[in-house]
Amino acid sequence: MIKTTKGFYKIPEEVLKDIDFYRQEVERFLKGEVPPDRFKPFRVSRGVYAQRGQTTYMVRIKVPAGGLTPEQMERIAELSERYGNGIPHVTTRQDFQIHWVKIEDTPEVMKGLAEVGLTTKGGGGNTVRNVTACPDAGVCNREAFDVAPFAIALTEYFLSHPKAFNLPRKFKIAFSGCSDDCALATVNDVGFIAKKRVIDGKEVEGFAVYAAGGMGAHSRVADLIEEFIPKEDALYVAEAVMNLFYEHGNRRNKHRARLRFVMERYGHQRFTELYRQELEELKKDPAKRLDPKPLPLLRDLEAPVKVKGLPPSERAAFEEWKRWNVRPQKQEGFYYAKIRLTVGDITSGDLKNLARIVRDYGEGSIRTTHNQNMVIRWLRTDELPALYMDLKGIGLAEKGAGRVDDVLCCPGAATCNLGICLSKNMALVLSDELKRSDLPLDDLQGVEIKISGCPNSCGQHPVGTIGLHGAARRGDGRMAPHYEVLLGGKVEEGHTRLGKPFGFVPAKAIPSCMKEILRSFAEGRKEGEDFHSFLERKEGDLKEIVTRYARLPQYEEARDYYMDWGAKEEFSLAGLGPGECGAGVFDMIESDINDAKRHLEAARDAMVGKIDKDAGEELYKALLSAAKALLIVRGVEPTDDLEAFRVFEKQFVDKGLLPEGFRGLQKKGAQFLSGLLDEEGLKEGLGFVEDLVRRVEGLYQSLDDSLRFRAEKEEEKEEEKGPSREGATAFMDLRGVKCPINYVKAKIKLEEMEEGETLLLYLDDGEPIRNVPSSLRNDGQEILRMEKVDDHYELLVKKVV
Repeated sequence: MIKTTKGFYKIPEEVLKDIDFYRQEVERFLKGEVPPDRFKPFRVSRGVYAQRGQTTYMVRIKVPAGGLTPEQMERIAELSERYGNGIPHVTTRQDFQIHWVKIEDTPEVMKGLAEVGLTTKGGGGNTVRNVTACPDAGVCNREAFDVAPFAIALTEYFLSHPKAFNLPRKFKIAFSGCSDDCALATVNDVGFIAKKRVIDGKEVEGFAVYAAGGMGAHSRVADLIEEFIPKEDALYVAEAVMNLFYEHGNRRNKHRARLRFVMERYGHQRFTELYRQELEELKKDPAKRLDPKPLPLLRDLEAPVKVKGLPPSERAAFEEWKRWNVRPQKQEGFYYAKIRLTVGDITSGDLKNLARIVRDYGEGSIRTTHNQNMVIRWLRTDELPALYMDLKGIGLAEKGAGRVDDVLCCPGAATCNLGICLSKNMALVLSDELKRSDLPLDDLQGVEIKISGCPNSCGQHPVGTIGLHGAARRGDGRMAPHYEVLLGGKVEEGHTRLGKPFGFVPAKAIPSCMKEILRSFAEGRKEGEDFHSFLERKEGDLKEIVTRYARLPQYEEARDYYMDWGAKEEFSLAGLGPGECGAGVFDMIESDINDAKRHLEAARDAMVGKIDKDAGEELYKALLSAAKALLIVRGVEPTDDLEAFRVFEKQFVDKGLLPEGFRGLQKKGAQFLSGLLDEEGLKEGLGFVEDLVRRVEGLYQSLDDSLRFRAEKEEEKEEEKGPSREGATAFMDLRGVKCPINYVKAKIKLEEMEEGETLLLYLDDGEPIRNVPSSLRNDGQEILRMEKVDDHYELLVKKVV
């Protein structure tokens, strides 16, 4: 049995015992007794994720409310050093992550963490994830009351709850101490915002409750479901919403499985009715009323403070650090100090040194933040110079925590299977460019840049003042890394809103684009005007900036645009993890649809003289983008415009998926380019292309997991069954076919086959053999054989599902 010391939360006995069970399953997996597809959900729910390349793993540690003791910090550092890459990472949900761990070492990592009161259980998968809270909870001047104890109480409860580890999808809970909503309660599955009310002449502490928010490919601001509940009822409410999700969440389609889709399906009224039914049942058990105790101070505040003289050469730097990184607490005479990390990373050595510093200052513990930084609290004024010098001694006294150049990001494609772009490299380059620029960074308070490597929003891009998410875009016959630019995101109770998309910009043009947007704001704002008000006034100007940088140069003109930041090879979707070739497919479809919309908007502007462009040419580009968008689903990558129009007609008009009126797009396109259309002709053409784009987007929305359209009418053709090459039922030669087209072709072929039949594939070395097998395996198919023959690979796949 593992001996554990209690940190800020108590690990239940069954979770400690589960580590031994996990160790046994790892051993069985390594012996080949447990298939990878069965082992995956088992490990993921315990916070163990496969990294890019599928040979090492990331271990995510639950840190509710962000609270860590020095012993826990040291243990995380030691385990990262011994089993990982020696660079622990702070996430945007206050967790810690250890990267590059071998699967056989993960049980030892779990054991080592448990010994100091930390667990990975629920660190991933379809579980109740880390419960977050404001990092300044308990010391904030604006808070109604300290919410951190509630995050701890819910963590301890759900760690023992069987439903909490068998949900339709992940389930996120957050506690904010005031309407500033520092914990992002209004974009969580359940969000609590602390309030005070006078009831029957007495002041009562409680929460406003929000539900069904979340960020991802389909982000949503949460609905208010309770204007006020007594704080003691927080567990009832959280469990009631979780039970609703357990019963009504979509378990068949993971892309529509989050709680926010339940709200969209049922509507606010029905959702609330279901929630109240669950709540009424739970309230029959009075034992679940909460009265959590404040988190303990680990250091005596009356102990002598550490005093260190400040060298004259450091006084100016100290004052700057204090101006940006130090804030007064609500407790008179005390302060808290923010420690700025670079993209959430800290070396094991620095984390050990920081733990030693934390023991000597303030409350003797630390809090992680949603901005991937850390906070030391309960500091006296005369401690600050000594703390600054100690932090400077280990390289952690950089000023500007929370400033615009303190860019937030997820790990991205460097380690994540879902990552499309190298978001961490992007953040580092952008931060450095901003620091070296002549922009008045200190005057741009309130502007935050948040970056995700894909649309899944781990970098919180939907609510960034400026948000960026990675995307793959085609140009000159090649793919190039891009970011979609969103502006105007904000989190504040009653005012939370998602950023508005302004267009896609090549990754290499992002620093210049961002600097111009920030310069426009710095020089064009009115006195006291924030970015959101400026955006309302100057949306057109900002749109023009993004549009100007959206151009992707031809390959021979600027080859570096076809490489991601920090990459040594040309950009591709190589390395996307199991099943994520499909994500690349969807990204390319969305890219073409968004291109079509962008050219439509340009055509409208050109028709009224707003911009100096040829309206007919823009209509042609919109028409072509719409025609190309869905061809990838049919396994086709057109070599020219003529082929795109021809295959579009064959696949979508001939098969009844689109009306006959969309036949003859090549002729329509020629009319647009002729320059002979008058105003009426252009208006008619605009309406035609708008209708086409709407219908293409509708078909895209109806795609199921097998890449089939809901409205598809084509009859299934019975193929002659029988032996193919080497006894396989069917054979496909995919040599020379690029990713993800090769995967799509194989997937479509398997959909036509019967369960138990086999498909032999010929695949090229490199990206195809790295991606296609893992993607098909994650689709549920069985890989029987993978063997290199001469200059290619033979892959034998058994149809399972």
